[in-house]
Amino acid sequence: MFVLAVLRDTLKIVPSEFTKSREEALNYEINRKYANRVLHDIGLCMMVHDLLEIDEGYVQHSEGWIWVKVIFRLIMFRPFKDEVLVGRIRSASPEGIQVSMEFFDDITISADQMPVGSEYNSTEGVWVWRYEGNELFMDLDELVRFQVLDSVFLDVNPPRPKIGDVDSVPASHPPPYSLVCTIAGDGLGLLTWW
Repeated sequence: MFVLAVLRDTLKIVPSEFTKSREEALNYEINRKYANRVLHDIGLCMMVHDLLEIDEGYVQHSEGWIWVKVIFRLIMFRPFKDEVLVGRIRSASPEGIQVSMEFFDDITISADQMPVGSEYNSTEGVWVWRYEGNELFMDLDELVRFQVLDSVFLDVNPPRPKIGDVDSVPASHPPPYSLVCTIAGDGLGLLTWW
C-alpha cells in the first residue's frame, strides 16, 4: 500500500526558518510542497521518510533565502494490483459505489465489479446483494473490504477558458489518481458479511 520514492529537488529555506536545524527546515519545506499531492505514475505523496543527501546551500543575488539541493525519500500511497484494502462506502449510484480510506477518496467499484446477484435499490439509494434468500444492504459509511484491480493516472491540466467565454471551464475535473476495485470475490464486501 505504501512505497518509498527517491526524489531530487532544489528547495528554498526562508529566513524565518533559520532558527531551525537544516534538516527540520528541509523536512518542513518538502512536506509543505509535496504532501497530499499526486505525482504522475508514482502515487499520492504522504510525507518525508528521510533525507539522503543535502548539498551546500547558496544565496542568489538580491534574495534573502537559501537554496539547497536535496535528495530525499517520500512515503507514497500506491497500492499494488490485487492488494486487499478496507475503506468506508462514501456514496452509491446505479453506476457503482465510491469508497473512502479517510485520506484518499477516489476509489471506484463499478456495477460490474459487485458480487453476483447485486442490484441497486433506488428507493434506499444503496446496493443490495441477494444471497441465498437474504438481502444484504451496502449502507453508506459501512466498512468494506475491496481488491485493487488497477491504478489510473490522468494528466489533468486545468482547461484554459477562451477569452470572454465564462462557461467553457467545466465545474468538476477527473481526479489525477484513482483506484478501480472489486468486491466480487470470496472474503470481499462488507466486513459485517464475513
